[in-house]
Amino acid sequence: MSSLRDEILGISNTKGIIIEQKLNKLFYEKPKIDEESRFIKLVLSKNGFNQDRAGLHASAIIASEDEFCYREQILSLFFQMSQGENIPIKLKRIFEEGNSIHEKWQRLIVRGGLGKPENMDRTSYCDKYDLSYTPDIRCMIHNKKYIGEIKSVNTFQFKKMKSHPSGAKQLKLYMHLTGVHDGFVLCEDKNTQDIKVFTPEYNEDDLAPYIERLEAIQEYKDRFINEKRMVKRKCSSPSCKRASKCNMKDACWNIGIGRKKL
Repeated sequence: MSSLRDEILGISNTKGIIIEQKLNKLFYEKPKIDEESRFIKLVLSKNGFNQDRAGLHASAIIASEDEFCYREQILSLFFQMSQGENIPIKLKRIFEEGNSIHEKWQRLIVRGGLGKPENMDRTSYCDKYDLSYTPDIRCMIHNKKYIGEIKSVNTFQFKKMKSHPSGAKQLKLYMHLTGVHDGFVLCEDKNTQDIKVFTPEYNEDDLAPYIERLEAIQEYKDRFINEKRMVKRKCSSPSCKRASKCNMKDACWNIGIGRKKL
């Protein structure tokens, strides 16, 4: 556990330092051609597999109060969502760069024997909440199971950061869902390739707002099935800023592709 002085100075805690050292040593490992090739094939097959996105995803559940919308989440359980048509090309380029950083670290984890190809970016499903979730990394470090999240950030943000709040929220939710209560957020400066590792402590109380959301979604889902009543809209019109970015806009306002059942 880091001392108060360390925390004031923004020095990583002991666990974070140990994990960071372990990750840096991966660059000196000899390539594992078969395992790394299998990982790359899994990545390519996953990216090339023509499967529409649908349903609840863990990343949406931890959204801020302004961004989170019950109606959007309920609609996603019953109707088709847009498949990225509303994402600007600049954002697509940013996503692609982030994907390459994720794949680099996942491949290195495989190279170092800390994890298997099939445990990188593996999607699981929680029946209780109709929820899909995909931790970036599932690995073993010093004989202990870890869940890992990878975040790429710009230099300005990287230099200032003492934590990664959104990454920590996502990680803790994954910890809760997997039952693996040790984890880390690996942040890489996309300009310099410097890294920082943060190790948020698992605390179930921190997840209370998100568990409440998930339970409320189940209640709203049952109400829609049994009473045909949908949650009220958050947006004032389909052309407002939030609606323009919403994957369920067409189903919500019955425009475009409308309400196509899953």
